Amino acid sequence: MPALERWLYRFEAVLLYVGAFAAFAMMALTSADALSRYALNSPILGAMEITEKYLMVGAIFLGLAHGYRGGLFIRVTFLVDRLSGRTRIVADYLAYLLTLLFCIVFLWASGVQGWRGLHDDTQLSTLPILVGPAYCLVPIGFLALTLLMLLDLPRLRRRQALLFTQEAPSGS
Repeated sequence: MPALERWLYRFEAVLLYVGAFAAFAMMALTSADALSRYALNSPILGAMEITEKYLMVGAIFLGLAHGYRGGLFIRVTFLVDRLSGRTRIVADYLAYLLTLLFCIVFLWASGVQGWRGLHDDTQLSTLPILVGPAYCLVPIGFLALTLLMLLDLPRLRRRQALLFTQEAPSGS
């Protein structure tokens, strides 16, 4: 495995763990807020904002590259499965390039938003926590996904690109 791919795999693992922690923290904070709200009549200040601005964003976008690697992206293949030979290869390249183009567009747009957010002093309405860093979670996730897709491009001709892998079946 080349050094860049090894580094990206580690980076992806870190993002996955941070995203999983965000999902756990979101669950714990929401549960604690509900318990505090109904049992003690005293909600946790800023729980909803922290959940929606930071934790949800992290849980969703930091796992993009892992989802791609695991074959978790949605595919509608009823037409492509019926194609053969050269036509299928063209369709695969088209699907891959469109997906890569969307990733690059989202990376750029969310990167611009993240950059603006870092230079803005907007805070949560209930707590003195800056909102700008939360905007950076989206381009970080799309950066990992875009790099993984670019590294995956040479495998496309052999139909071994991760975009076309199937999700591993669950169960025993």
